[in-house]
Amino acid sequence: MINALKKKTLCLVAMLLVFVALLVSVGCQRRAAVPGGTLAQPVLPAKVVVGMVRTQKIEKKESLPATIESDETAMLMPRIEAYVESVLVDIGDEVVAGQVLVRLSAPEVEQEVVEQEAMIGELLANGQVMRAEMASANTQLEVGRAQLDLKDSERKRLAKLVSQGAIARQRLKEANSAAQSTRAMLEQYRQDVEVIQARIRKGQAEVVVGRAKLARAQTLASYLEIRAPFAGAVAERNVDPGNLVRPSNQGKDVCPLITLAKIDKLRAVFYATVDVAGQLAVGSTVVFVADDMPSGPLEGELSRLAGTYNEQTRMMRAEMDIENAKDPISGSRPLRPGSYGSASITLQSATLPVIPASALVGKGDRPSVMVVRDGVCQLRSVEIALEVDGVLGVAEGLKSGDHFVMKDAERINDGDTLEASEQQIEPW
Repeated sequence: MINALKKKTLCLVAMLLVFVALLVSVGCQRRAAVPGGTLAQPVLPAKVVVGMVRTQKIEKKESLPATIESDETAMLMPRIEAYVESVLVDIGDEVVAGQVLVRLSAPEVEQEVVEQEAMIGELLANGQVMRAEMASANTQLEVGRAQLDLKDSERKRLAKLVSQGAIARQRLKEANSAAQSTRAMLEQYRQDVEVIQARIRKGQAEVVVGRAKLARAQTLASYLEIRAPFAGAVAERNVDPGNLVRPSNQGKDVCPLITLAKIDKLRAVFYATVDVAGQLAVGSTVVFVADDMPSGPLEGELSRLAGTYNEQTRMMRAEMDIENAKDPISGSRPLRPGSYGSASITLQSATLPVIPASALVGKGDRPSVMVVRDGVCQLRSVEIALEVDGVLGVAEGLKSGDHFVMKDAERINDGDTLEASEQQIEPW
């Protein structure tokens, strides 16, 4: 009986030794060499979660508060002192460019136009009279020249006869006197022509001055009608018929008669902080959304940047142009100036190999990823280009289709081997 007990004890000891040997063998396979020649003790999970690198478009975005503003806003003021005759629009009315919005009354301005027109008419009539006088003087001058030619011819003929002794010298003296008298008359005609020419030039100058005065009077009269400088909607009306209005430079408390806002083209305005403004560029994708937009988010491009920071807020103004055409069915416009919403701006965009942020290993000077290739774990350095919502865009180090350890990669050493049964492939 004692021998049987000893045999049973020896069997138990042998089984224990075999079990210990198996544990040591498995441990040796899982250990990896580390610097210094020592072996690190493995602490592997039961199953290693492995994922696959995929390529996709990754975008880094920033959402900022934004406000809708009119592309153009005009505060219409009177240019002259006058009374309001009629107001032809009210708030909310849509108008076209050049449409009369307010009519003013200033009789003295209108009378000035009439007087200048009458003066111009008188000057033009005087000009016609002077041109007729000029024509008459030219005719007289031509007649005088003809008479002088005749007298000279007669004088020459008589001089020849006197030299021949055919007639008395007294006839030649009379001919010379007649020719001299005709020359004097001809000179008087020339002077008359010059005087009339001077009067004509003076009249022409007076017409130019008169037309300038008429144009000024007509310009002042045009200020009696306040017109829309562009198509838009009346945002404010601050005047009624009978009011006396003055130009803005004649009083400190003068407010615009009409405020007109352009509504067919708007601007989404937002302000970017220093860190965001440095990443903005004209042409970047912007998505604007507001609670009162029936059609949902509106996508466009960044139209302009201020280029400088506001001295008080240290923020930079940025704008996106928005077309705000009427709905052909309802006739309404989808957006209104003053609407408040948010603008989502794409700061960076690229198509890269991507991995989840949980796969990053903080070993070495650079970020690394534990890549699994043919069952062997390899610690590979990577360069991260973008990080968006826990997804990393990798510029260098990985390619599409690579397998990597998704979780607990710190518990695995470079060079460790993983059997297929120890890998748990998971999509992400």
